[in-house]
Amino acid sequence: MARIRKSAEERRAQIIEVTLDLLSQVGVERLSTALVAERVGVTQAALFRYFPTKNELWEAVLSEIERRAREVWDRAQETGSTPSDRIRRILEAQLQLIAETPAIPVLIFSTGKFAAEDAIRPIHMRIMAEIRGRLLEETEAARRCGELPNAPAAADCVFLLMPLLQGTVLRWALSGRGFDLVEEGNRLVRLQLHLLGWRDHGEDT
Repeated sequence: MARIRKSAEERRAQIIEVTLDLLSQVGVERLSTALVAERVGVTQAALFRYFPTKNELWEAVLSEIERRAREVWDRAQETGSTPSDRIRRILEAQLQLIAETPAIPVLIFSTGKFAAEDAIRPIHMRIMAEIRGRLLEETEAARRCGELPNAPAAADCVFLLMPLLQGTVLRWALSGRGFDLVEEGNRLVRLQLHLLGWRDHGEDT
């Protein structure tokens, strides 16, 4: 039976997906283009036809994470009914994305270990700036509509929520993914929102 030849776009997508899978398995230090090529089923020379340099491969991997993140954030904001609901949905969507793509914390917590650090840092910073911007927008809206009437400044609220998310992800990664990241993250986000003065509409008044 004749083997179906993948298009260049399909092969690039496969290489990116394999790289993400390997990152979560072997980490940054042990990941090589030779290992990626072997797992994809092509020669290393063939791999470099799609990504001429390792920097370009890393840039493509981070860009794919950025694409997925924007997709889930957009959906969270589109489906949220109120500003506080959208805050919770954005954070839950990010946790779900990380749970489904465990290479993300490997990348986040491997700062300084990449030869391609200069190439990927701008993308990483752009991703972080965008989620902060979305949370800031929704927090300001929550303060205006009275959902967080006694909370500190919107920027301070975001500075409390973002490290909470990152700390939970770090605990999850260090525990060998030993607990349900989304469930634990949701619990802590709701607790933090309560501490900021938010009251769940489902609670007794």
